[in-house]
Amino acid sequence: MELKEYIKIIKNDLKLIFVIALITSFSAFLFSSLQIVKYETSLSLFLSKDKSQMTDDFKYDGYYALETSGIIADSIVQWIKSPELVDSVYQKAQIDGNFKNLKSYTKKITAKKMSPQYIEVKFETNNTDQANKISVAIIDEINSKIQKIQEDSEGEIAFLISNENPITIKKEQNIFLNLIIGLISGMILGIFFVFFKRYLKTDSMQN
Repeated sequence: MELKEYIKIIKNDLKLIFVIALITSFSAFLFSSLQIVKYETSLSLFLSKDKSQMTDDFKYDGYYALETSGIIADSIVQWIKSPELVDSVYQKAQIDGNFKNLKSYTKKITAKKMSPQYIEVKFETNNTDQANKISVAIIDEINSKIQKIQEDSEGEIAFLISNENPITIKKEQNIFLNLIIGLISGMILGIFFVFFKRYLKTDSMQN
């Protein structure tokens, strides 16, 4: 079959292709409009020496403090990935995390070490009040774990987590983009349907 024949088949069923494209595009628009509004939060955690623990037996030079904080920062990132900490955070914040399996725990809160003393934590919530509660719970849980390390090390390791105010923004749905994607996908689907219909018709005539 030559290119002209393909074009002819598409032209003959052009109306059907556009109908399918419009239905798909409208479905994408409806789906985007009905999505639950979500809020994205970025929480910056800063790791610093606990100056209140400074004694004659507790002295860090700059290099050693930086190395130690880097190791603890790596540990914090791993803690945040653990289902145990995530579950504790949501319980402390009194928010239903709707956890369906272990994988859903690791997706709720993400963390990335940006420097030896700076960690960026991100998560999504249904409103700003939930975002604030989870932020407080995260800091409390991490400081509790650091305090446990401090006690086990008999004061040799003493750091604190501080933070700036979390930034929470509304996660906007790009309805126009979804509309365009739906339209293009619908046209491709429509063309496929037209050729499939043509194939069935040709096959039945041959039989």
